[in-house]
Amino acid sequence: MLMFLAGIFFSNACPVKIKIDDNLKNPLSNITILADGKKAGVSNNLGVLEFSLESGIHNIELVNPDGIKQKQTVSVDCNAENYFEFTFENNAKNTADLKEVLVQNKTLKTQIEESPFSVQVIDLKKQYDKAGDVGDFLNRASGVKLRTNGNVGSQVQINLGGLQGKAIRIFKDGIPIELFGHGFSLGTIPVNMLDRVEIYKGVMPVYLASDALGGGVNLVTRTSNKKFAEVSYEIASFNTHRATANLYLQNKNNFYGGFNGSLNFSDNDYKVTVPIQNATSEELKTVRRFHDMVRSNYAEAFVGIKEKSWADDLRLTLIYSDFYKQIQNDAQMVNVYGQAFSKEQNYTGMINYKKKFFDDKLKVSFLTNYSHFNTRFVDKATVRYNWNGDIIAKGLQAGEIRAGNFQKLRYDLASSRLNMEYQLSDRNFLEFSELFQYQRRKGSDPLGAISPIDGVDVMTIPATYRKDNMALAWRSLWFDTKLESIVAGKYYHYNTDGYTTDNYGAAWKSSKDDSQFGYLAGLKWAEQNYLVKFSYEYATRLPDESEIFGDAVMIRENLDLKPEKSQNLNLNAEYAIVKENSNLTFSGGLFYRNAKDGIFLQYDIPFSRYINYEQTEIKGFEFETNYTPVKWLNTGFNVTYQDIRRVGIQEATFRYLNDSRVPNIPFLFGNFWANTYFKNLFKDGDALNFTWNANYTHRFFLVAIPKNQEPSLFGPVKDFQTSLIIPKDGRTGQFSNDIGVYYHFASHKTTVSAECRNIGDVQLYDNFNVQRPRRSFHLKVVYNFF
Repeated sequence: MLMFLAGIFFSNACPVKIKIDDNLKNPLSNITILADGKKAGVSNNLGVLEFSLESGIHNIELVNPDGIKQKQTVSVDCNAENYFEFTFENNAKNTADLKEVLVQNKTLKTQIEESPFSVQVIDLKKQYDKAGDVGDFLNRASGVKLRTNGNVGSQVQINLGGLQGKAIRIFKDGIPIELFGHGFSLGTIPVNMLDRVEIYKGVMPVYLASDALGGGVNLVTRTSNKKFAEVSYEIASFNTHRATANLYLQNKNNFYGGFNGSLNFSDNDYKVTVPIQNATSEELKTVRRFHDMVRSNYAEAFVGIKEKSWADDLRLTLIYSDFYKQIQNDAQMVNVYGQAFSKEQNYTGMINYKKKFFDDKLKVSFLTNYSHFNTRFVDKATVRYNWNGDIIAKGLQAGEIRAGNFQKLRYDLASSRLNMEYQLSDRNFLEFSELFQYQRRKGSDPLGAISPIDGVDVMTIPATYRKDNMALAWRSLWFDTKLESIVAGKYYHYNTDGYTTDNYGAAWKSSKDDSQFGYLAGLKWAEQNYLVKFSYEYATRLPDESEIFGDAVMIRENLDLKPEKSQNLNLNAEYAIVKENSNLTFSGGLFYRNAKDGIFLQYDIPFSRYINYEQTEIKGFEFETNYTPVKWLNTGFNVTYQDIRRVGIQEATFRYLNDSRVPNIPFLFGNFWANTYFKNLFKDGDALNFTWNANYTHRFFLVAIPKNQEPSLFGPVKDFQTSLIIPKDGRTGQFSNDIGVYYHFASHKTTVSAECRNIGDVQLYDNFNVQRPRRSFHLKVVYNFF
């Protein structure tokens, strides 16, 4: 297939947008636009024409209905936003000079960040030489804290604005990421796979139509209007290997195709300090993890066609991924496992269609996909291990983690997303979005739950889950586009059917149906170097399939779960000082969340289940500054503080914890960085870069602590044992440093990089007592064929 594509794709085209105004900035319609002597089209009633040109210098000619002409050359760059504004002098005679030309290359990153929402965009186009996965970059963003239970392939939880876990939705190109499997997740995606990452804090945009409670992350996969072929390979400590391949080709007829793929493998055999029982006592020893290997593969191939009368873009995508993960220990690193593992295979097909109608007033985008999963969870060992990897007991009941599992599940998932935008006038727009999801689960587990009534394996009873989210918004521009406003309403609906069991063995079929409404509003004011934004959303997060149906082993069903709700407010401001060779940017934000009916796992004997329980109030701020004093140096830092409190506790037994911090969540953290850039160092056209990144996470509580016993922010711990604090060794916080060096050869085809993570070899923790890797080394090579 790749040879076939390489044979038919031989040129590239870039989207170009031209806007034509008169002297008074009124849009001019019916202006004929010629590019290099060929007619490209006619400007619409907004004075706009969109078409495609190859990268390079082009001659643009404007002709009005009276035959008056004006000419100008433009430079088209497929890696930039090619937006050109022309002023057409109506009173000019037949002239070849354009009186005024304003060329604006406002990147898509800037356009998104200037929306009324609290949003940050990480542009990864210049980061493909970096090692690791996308989670490393997310963790450096202001207001974001990523937490993992290990190294490559481990479960990753994102904290955003004081809320975390499933309250934060993650998307791939606007589609919920769970439809793509563990092969495409925050713990396995190399940076070479993505174009950018959009981080929405507190308020979700209409086009995602999500039921997120506290924001979301949209991972935008890599594509281009310029043909390219790239491969990369990374080798790192703990026998870690990563490889990527990316291809995009397009011909003059705008037929295109490509491939994105990645391979990940790691033994994850880093050293940990753990308690080991000897003949008479327990002692701490440093040992290597011996059962934490991960292997994942992801392959995505696509073909499509652009800029036809019946479609602006039509794409077909096929995806395959698989994932295998050994399981080493529990959250306290007390229980050790030597045989348990999980695995997964995923097959996905996607169709994406885009088209503009009615002189480009109506924009329509439709995406639909279907995914099939085969998953297995195997935990049937009759022996037990210690941290040395030795068998210390034999002939026991099957199951190291639970009471034994040989679970096989099949998931069928389908989703579709419809986005529409209609331009009511040059300053008013209507936006509509709908996201529909369907999921069906069926499987078996001979070691799992058996219904005493029907005498069947509970997992063989199909469980279905349907969700439909809709949003309708009105967006307006005011005061010469300096002020932008948006108001929107949202509708959430889900229904589910499945099997319910209780702690006494009774079992029955049951269902649930629920609907909710929400709304949001946002304002943005942009004036020269200032940007001020305010946004609010009454948000809802619907319970998902795993929370409703459990796992049919130790977590039972609860079809009475209520959706989580939150009042989210954000106030953001930015000020930039931009000079010819330097710039300084300050940005900050205040946020408030009031969340109720939080869904959490209630532990019980013999079974646990998810229930609605907590109400939390969150107040916080984030601040970031970027400083580029000279072209070859960039430095900056960010800091986030989030005061997350449990409020409204009704149970008398736990009322003493009212207004206490929610445990096991960092509340103060930040990042520091410095990057240097040197060009033409050894040869004309080469580049050498050095980076330093540091992360600080202040100590946080392992369990709930009454507010009157909390130590001061940097004060000593007096009223409770230090083992209830992470880190528990007396440090005020965790501070780690990463360094890297990157060399780009003059041919612009090859880049070699070397990095050292956690250069100080500091012991790090993210969740409970699970230890993160210590010092690691990474070597990466990136090669571009064209």
